[in-house]
Amino acid sequence: MTVSAITEQDLEALTLLAPDLNFEDQERRAVLLENASRDINAAPGSGKTTVLAAKLLMLARNWESKRRGVCVLSHTNVARDEIQRRLGGSVDGSRLLAYPHFIGTIHAFVNQFLALPYLRGKGLEVGVIDNDVFSRRAIVKATNNWSLRTYMEKNASVKPMVEGLIFTGADLEIASEFGRLPKEGSKTLPIIQGIKVELTQEGVYRHADMFAFAEQLLVASPQIRALISERFPVVFIDEMQDTSWEQERLLQLIFDETVIMQRFGDINQRILGNSAGSENLTFPRADALPISTSKRFGPAIAQVVASTQVSGVPVTGDGVDHHSPMLMVYSTDRVSHVIEAFGSEVIDRFDEDTLSGGSVKALCARKKGDAPKSAAGRTLLDYWPAIVSTYTPGLRLERFWSLLAGSKKQGEAPLSNRVDEVRRAIFLVLRAADADVVREIKTDSQLLRKLSEIGADLSSFRLLLRDLCMDRVSATTEEGRRAIPIILFDRLMPLLPANMAVHAFAAMPIFAEPAAPVTSENQSAFCTVEKQGRRLDIQIGSLASMKGETHLATLVLESLGYPSRRFDLEEALPVIAGIKTRAARMPESQLSQLRNLYVGMSRPTSFLCLAVNDGRVTEECKTALQGQGWTTIHLN
Repeated sequence: MTVSAITEQDLEALTLLAPDLNFEDQERRAVLLENASRDINAAPGSGKTTVLAAKLLMLARNWESKRRGVCVLSHTNVARDEIQRRLGGSVDGSRLLAYPHFIGTIHAFVNQFLALPYLRGKGLEVGVIDNDVFSRRAIVKATNNWSLRTYMEKNASVKPMVEGLIFTGADLEIASEFGRLPKEGSKTLPIIQGIKVELTQEGVYRHADMFAFAEQLLVASPQIRALISERFPVVFIDEMQDTSWEQERLLQLIFDETVIMQRFGDINQRILGNSAGSENLTFPRADALPISTSKRFGPAIAQVVASTQVSGVPVTGDGVDHHSPMLMVYSTDRVSHVIEAFGSEVIDRFDEDTLSGGSVKALCARKKGDAPKSAAGRTLLDYWPAIVSTYTPGLRLERFWSLLAGSKKQGEAPLSNRVDEVRRAIFLVLRAADADVVREIKTDSQLLRKLSEIGADLSSFRLLLRDLCMDRVSATTEEGRRAIPIILFDRLMPLLPANMAVHAFAAMPIFAEPAAPVTSENQSAFCTVEKQGRRLDIQIGSLASMKGETHLATLVLESLGYPSRRFDLEEALPVIAGIKTRAARMPESQLSQLRNLYVGMSRPTSFLCLAVNDGRVTEECKTALQGQGWTTIHLN
C-alpha cells in the first residue's frame, strides 16, 4: 500500500469540509502539506489539535486499505476525546474512529497491542492495572510485615517507595517510581521485592509495568516491530513534549524507519512526567516545523509569554488585546486576599455576557511545600488554605466521601459527570469488600456492563445511583457518614460476599472518618467574589491541573521552586520588564520554572494578572512594566 500524499487540492477540499477553519498562513499550510516524518513545534493557542484533526480528515478521505490504519497517540483521555470529537463531525473523519485505525493514549496502545496479549499468552493473570489500587494493596502487605512496618514508621520515604513499585526494562528489574529501593544485602529488600512479586501473581499492576512487559516482548520477538509498522504505516503523536524518555525509547522499539511519524507538541510546555533520561529526548528535532502564532491572545500577552520562552521561534499573538496585563503587588499579611482582589478586577473589566462565556482561574506552580523562612507566596496553600482538602494522593480514605459530596454545585456540571462520580464511589466500595463482580473489571465504567452480564438487578442499581446523585449533603456530615454504609449494605447486599455482615461492612477502612472535613470541590477549590451586586466564581488549582486549558482571565501566583529554592516571578519579572537579560546557561531547575510560567501565562485570551510579594519586586521593575503598558495595583 502507498500512503496518499496530502496535496493543495486536498486543502481546497478542506475549505468545503470545514468552512469555519482558516489555514491560509504559511506555517499551518506547511504542516498540513508535510507528508514525511517531521516534528511540529506549536505555540500555545495555535490550534495545534485543530491542525492535526484537519490533517487526519484529509488522510481519511483518501485512505484505501481495509487492514492497515492510521495511529494517533495522545497522553490523556481528554486529548483523545477532543480529536475523536473533531473527527466524528464528518463522515470521512468518522472512518478513523474504527478498525483498522487507532486513536488513544500511549498506555492504551501498549496495553492493547503488546503488554496484555503477552501477559495472557504467558498465562499471567491481569486483574487490574491501576496505580491507586496497587498502592493500597502494597501498603496493606507492607504493614503486615513487622520489620517493614517498623522501617516505614522510622523513615517517611519508605511508604511512597513501596506504593510505587514497578518493573523496568526487558529484564523486569524491580524499582520504584517514588524513590530508590534499599541496597543489595539489606534485610528489607527481599521483603519489598516479594510484595511486587505477590501482587503480580494476584494480577495487580501499575501502569508503568505494562511498558516493561511490552519491552520484554519486543526484545524477545523483534519481528513484532515490523508487523506493527506494517499495520500502522502512519503515526501521529500529540503533546510530544510530555513524552518521557522511557516512553520515547519504547516508541522507537515499536515503530521502524518505514513508518511516517509526525510528532506535535511545544517543547516550552514540557512540565509533566518523569525527568529520568530527559537529556536523551529528541523532540523537537532541528528541522521541526513551527506554528509560532497564537490565535488565543493578542500581542501584549504574547510578548509576556515569549519572554519566558526557553527555545524556538518567539510566540506572537494574532488575537486582540482586550486588557493590559496587570501586576498585583501584595504585602505578606494580605496574601490570602490576592485571589479575591483579582476577582474584583475581573468584574470591573468584563460584563456578564462575557464572563458567562469564559472561565476565570487562579493557578500556582506548586501546591504545597515547606519553606518556613521565606515570606508568604511560596505555594498555593499560602493564597488559599482551603485547597488542602482537595488533595488526594493515592487512594485516600477521603476520596470516597469526596466523590459522594460531588465536585461541582448541582446544576453547574452535566448530570453524566455526577453519575460518574457516584458510580466510582460505589465501585471503590465493592472493591474494598472484595466483591466478585469487580474482580475482573479494571474501572467503574465497566461496572454496568458487568452487572448486566451476571444478570444483576440493573433497575435497583440505577435507582441507587440516582438517590446518591441527588444527595450531596450526607457525605459532609458525621450523621450522614454513619448512615450511608448501612444504606449501601442493604442495597448492595446481593453483590457482596455471602458471609459479610453489616458491622464488618460498615467497619471497612473506606468508610473511616476523613482526617479533614469533607467539602465539595466548589467549596474548597473556588473563590466566590461579590461586587456591586455581581458574583464571580474563580477556580483555583495547580498549574499542572490547568495545562491545555483556555481561560478568559488568569491569575498566575508566584511560587518557590524546588529544588532551585528561588521564587519564579522574582527571577522572571526583570526579564519580562526588559531590564535584565536571561542568562545564556541556566540549571534545569530554573528552566523548569520558566516553562511553568510560560504555560501559566499563556492560558488567558483577554486578561493576565501576575501576583508577587512586595519584598520580591523592585520599583525599577514596576516602573519598567508600567512603561510597557502594564497596570500595577498594591495590596497593603
